[in-house]
Amino acid sequence: MVRKIFGPLFVIVLLVSVAVASSFAVVKGLESSKQSIIKVGESITIPQGADVKSVVSVGGSVTVYGTVDQDVVSVGGSVFLKDSAVVGGDTVSVGGKVMKEAGALAKGDVVEVSAGGISPAVSYFTKGGILKGLALFGLLTFIGFIILAIILVAVFTPQLGIVSAALEKNLLRSFLIGLLVMILFIPIIIVLAVSIVGIILIPVWLILVGAACLFGYITAGHLLGKKTLHAFRLFNKSMMTETLTGVILLSVVGLVPIGGFIIKMIAVLCGLGGVSETRFGTK
Repeated sequence: MVRKIFGPLFVIVLLVSVAVASSFAVVKGLESSKQSIIKVGESITIPQGADVKSVVSVGGSVTVYGTVDQDVVSVGGSVFLKDSAVVGGDTVSVGGKVMKEAGALAKGDVVEVSAGGISPAVSYFTKGGILKGLALFGLLTFIGFIILAIILVAVFTPQLGIVSAALEKNLLRSFLIGLLVMILFIPIIIVLAVSIVGIILIPVWLILVGAACLFGYITAGHLLGKKTLHAFRLFNKSMMTETLTGVILLSVVGLVPIGGFIIKMIAVLCGLGGVSETRFGTK
């Protein structure tokens, strides 16, 4: 159980941190192992006959000849699906293209997120002083958060689904659990600070709660996106589509002074409660 909980937590922390200089997950024995492949700054090729769980490349392209059970994601590169490729989930390219040959099978949605307007925006904002600089920071934060959401959905689809189901089943319960965790956040730090061992554990507690808030917020976004699409009679959409819809809606609502902040905090608390209750979607 500990391994199940800290698997998602470990990857979330790595994604949020600045240590993305090289790949932090390498899968050996592609032909026989069903694991997620995550690489940073490198392209990935899934050979014909290989069968893996999901593929994520940040700063590289993805070429698929074999089978990917869930999602294929390239951030800053393109996705190439060859004739023999089979993708069970969504195929997503942020800042690139999805090139699909005639024989390739993509069962989920094919999503291309254009990044063509980012460079002109950066040039415009960097010449405008503090206010435009803050606007640039907000823009880049939003883009980075969308990319992070895409990666988390691709890698942790089952876990996100479990947490989202817990929120949908009893949203008030999840909110109260999340509120309780937040209330106990500072007292636990104080208790840990009274001993040497406790002081060492304080960073672990901070990372745990921070990762749970992030994971939970994205899960709350998924539930919101799902309910919103259902309200418009758009059913059976992929988890990627539902999550991006919800996260974007929360970001837009967050622009409203005071009220937007309160709504986003409620989403964080609900998500935190769901993550705590399901132990990062492993229960």
